[in-house]
Amino acid sequence: MKLIFTLLTTVLLSFSVYAQNGLYVKYQLDLTATSDEADMMAMMMNGSTMELAFSKSRTFAKTQMGSMMTMSIQYEVEQDDMLMLMSGMMGNMAFQGKLKEMEEKEEEADQKNDGDIQLINETRKIMGYKCKKAILTDAEGNKATYWYAEKITPPNGLDQMPNQVPGLCLEMSLPNKNGLLMTYKAITVKEDVDIDEYIVKIPEGVEVQSLKDLKNMGGGF
Repeated sequence: MKLIFTLLTTVLLSFSVYAQNGLYVKYQLDLTATSDEADMMAMMMNGSTMELAFSKSRTFAKTQMGSMMTMSIQYEVEQDDMLMLMSGMMGNMAFQGKLKEMEEKEEEADQKNDGDIQLINETRKIMGYKCKKAILTDAEGNKATYWYAEKITPPNGLDQMPNQVPGLCLEMSLPNKNGLLMTYKAITVKEDVDIDEYIVKIPEGVEVQSLKDLKNMGGGF
């Protein structure tokens, strides 16, 4: 479950935007297991995808975690309002609230960006964009590899994309302490999208709980 909620945190507070109306990126997630426990998780998450759409007014994220769960998040910037829908084996669950009220202390929030960043003089084309390579080494010596497009400024605060990487990552290889290597690869990029098309719809009859309820369940931010 901890891995699930690590993948959940794909929406945060402030960002700049490349496209006037918005940008949409869809990633395919490939997993490589190095332990029996991780092998089971990799099988359950086979076929996972992550979608991002963002503009000056809204960030939208949808993570399809294989056969286990789908999570959709909508964040309205000016209102600081976050709406989340989780659906899957546990049924439908919805949460809403002010994201700033859920922030941890600044020093704790910055921990996920700790590590030494190395910008490599190496380029490749991904989805038609010229991308540069970066390697982030954390305190335990784990190395994550990123291919980023400088042309696109990403949302800040994505767990998968540390703030030290100067562009939107279109491919990321992230080691996990549970024995999983998670590789996100962009398979679709659309510019100038209408962000109003990317919203979270709560099914009728589903109770919308507070974000504090989610944190108490173990899905803290």
